[in-house]
Amino acid sequence: MLIGLAAFGVSLSHMSVMSVWRDNQEQSEHLEGQRRWQGVRVLGLDGAYPPLGWGKKRPVLIAVDLGNGVPVAIGQVDESNPQAVRRFLEPLVQRLGVSVIVTDDLVSFRTVANQLGLEQQVCQFHLRRWVSNALRELQEIVAQEWQWVLEEIRCLLAELPPDGSRRLFELWKQIPERRIGQAGARSPLEQLRHLLIRLSEHWDSYRVFDWQPDVPWTNNGTERVIGRMKMRSRTVRGYKSWQGMKAAPMLTGSGLNW
Repeated sequence: MLIGLAAFGVSLSHMSVMSVWRDNQEQSEHLEGQRRWQGVRVLGLDGAYPPLGWGKKRPVLIAVDLGNGVPVAIGQVDESNPQAVRRFLEPLVQRLGVSVIVTDDLVSFRTVANQLGLEQQVCQFHLRRWVSNALRELQEIVAQEWQWVLEEIRCLLAELPPDGSRRLFELWKQIPERRIGQAGARSPLEQLRHLLIRLSEHWDSYRVFDWQPDVPWTNNGTERVIGRMKMRSRTVRGYKSWQGMKAAPMLTGSGLNW
């Protein structure tokens, strides 16, 4: 709102600025109150580190209703801390009836989803990015006789078949295991074994979208909210207070621009 008025050459007094700021704060609190009790089945979660005050970045966790793309909560939470994530998420699950979360592949999200009995869809964009990077590194160090396994992983990830977990486990069993007692860094084949068993164990969380049509296969809805929040931060040269930082995503999707 402030930027829009300035663009038309409208000058604002200090009192006018404060009035608009208060209106936005009140509207943000009103919207948050409205969303507190609206049911949400599929919830997107993602962390961000916007600057607060004099350039110091603070970890925040944002929750978005992926049914309509509207933010429902934001907290000062480090997404890598499972205890903090649970404290943030559990009240939302109880109040909104959440049954599925869409996240990246952090251990903290997986841990909390298991603790709360939630299904988890891992964002396919994040999954394919980190697996592609891992395969690229392995391709440089794994012996030629095992290169075919890397290609099998690529194919399984592209197709996401229902029996992918079993097929990955069968590949894992074919890779020679390192003898117990040997110390040092993981060998290339051990790294490959680790990748195979990790993908096999978590396979179901990669394809929830395949049998639940209302579950998206990426977390783009949450990332769009964070993107607008970051854009706002650059416009105002960083948020000056937690209240302002919290208001920005809550006003996203409300039809208000400020």
